[in-house]
Amino acid sequence: MQRRWWSWIGAVMTMALSLRFVLTRLRPVVLRPTADATGELLGDDTALGVRRLIVSDLHLGGGDRLDDFNADSQFVDFVQLYAMTEPTELILAGDTFEFLQVTLSDVPDFEWTGQAAQRRLAAIMAAHPLVIQALATFVRKPGNYLTLMIGNHDFELHYHAAKNLLRQKLGLAPEDERLRFCTRYFGDGMFIEHGNQFEPWNSFVRFEGISQPFELVRGTFAVKSVINPLERSPLPLAPFIDNVKPSSAFLWHLLSVAHLRDWQVVRFVTRGVVLAVRSMLVPLAYRRSETLNESATTVRHLENQRRLRRALDTVRRVIEGRMTRQRETVPPYLMAHIERESRRQLLREVREFNVAVLREMVKIAHNTTYQDTVLFICGHTHMAQQVIMNERQTYINVGTWTDVVTDLTTGRRQNQRCPFLSVRYDQKGNVIHEFLVWRSPNTPPTPWSPESVGRPRLLRRTQNPVRFATDGVTITSWNNEGETE
Repeated sequence: MQRRWWSWIGAVMTMALSLRFVLTRLRPVVLRPTADATGELLGDDTALGVRRLIVSDLHLGGGDRLDDFNADSQFVDFVQLYAMTEPTELILAGDTFEFLQVTLSDVPDFEWTGQAAQRRLAAIMAAHPLVIQALATFVRKPGNYLTLMIGNHDFELHYHAAKNLLRQKLGLAPEDERLRFCTRYFGDGMFIEHGNQFEPWNSFVRFEGISQPFELVRGTFAVKSVINPLERSPLPLAPFIDNVKPSSAFLWHLLSVAHLRDWQVVRFVTRGVVLAVRSMLVPLAYRRSETLNESATTVRHLENQRRLRRALDTVRRVIEGRMTRQRETVPPYLMAHIERESRRQLLREVREFNVAVLREMVKIAHNTTYQDTVLFICGHTHMAQQVIMNERQTYINVGTWTDVVTDLTTGRRQNQRCPFLSVRYDQKGNVIHEFLVWRSPNTPPTPWSPESVGRPRLLRRTQNPVRFATDGVTITSWNNEGETE
């Protein structure tokens, strides 16, 4: 009887997802551009020879339980004692401000206006005054530039109202060119993007600006309707949900360990799945002008359905075990099966998330437009990474300055918490880069090195084979014609 009941639930869910898919394909929301937009930036716009320092994913929040940034003093020291020692362009490569996790009593969570963006940004700056003051001192020093790239968590920086408020707080005139905003940075041997456009849950149809109506991507909706409510839960592990990337790996972790014997964890996981299902059932499909990217929409919906099926299948086994033995522990054979399957899903989720950006960067590097580009840089995944793609080009993910939990069972975190990339130029204009980690005012920055985070494993072969190992990544090189060797 229970299996028949679950079969009916599965059938209803499948029908609902199919109906949503059909409706979104037939009637996608048309996105119209607005004046609140941000362009790309050329490296040539910066004075020749100026040192670049690239940092990503600060996620400055509102100072409450949802705020993951607590490295204020480290960042202030980095700016004052290192960035200001010579003329420098400081590039904050996206997700600098955590708009999505700022909750205000007088601003609805799903209000998307310039005024709402202003209010959220004001709350962030009030929660991190020392960071804002350090940036103001930095950018007002002659010879320095501050460049803010747009990410999926600070997409509201597109609003001119938010940009003007930030300029005001930094003590700059409205047209002062020392503060710049961009969605992509290209030139002087570098290609920089935040990275969210390379994975479907956070990819915008119109990333270059605010649309009418507001474009709500699946990842944004998930943060607002799933992650934020779960992170407020009294469960001791709840605050870590945003420190594990992707966040879905957090739920797989809870399923893969003996925590399931705790009813509080069972309720937390069940609530998380229900919220996730609800968010995935909301139809979100867009097109710009009259051209709809059919293939991208199809892939996005199919991926959602696969994730949903995997999640519901595992949780179904858990609940069935609980329903048949309400006062007993889950049978050992069932627990072992759940843990084994969930570990596999956990590794798969983390692997696919971290590899998505790298694969797209490899494709970009093959483009003849960027054949003279030396560095391909992004953030977004929160996992610092350096990959020598060939004898000419290097991919660097500059990571994050927030806590990254690599093992929830032991509470292990990344040791190199404050990574940054330093880029200089020699007399011939050649790029010289150092991937470093900020330590303290009394300790010079140290070179970043790979941290062991798991066992070696081979990914699915693609046009550009990639082998991931415990201590690094190697990619088949290619010649000047773009053919793999």
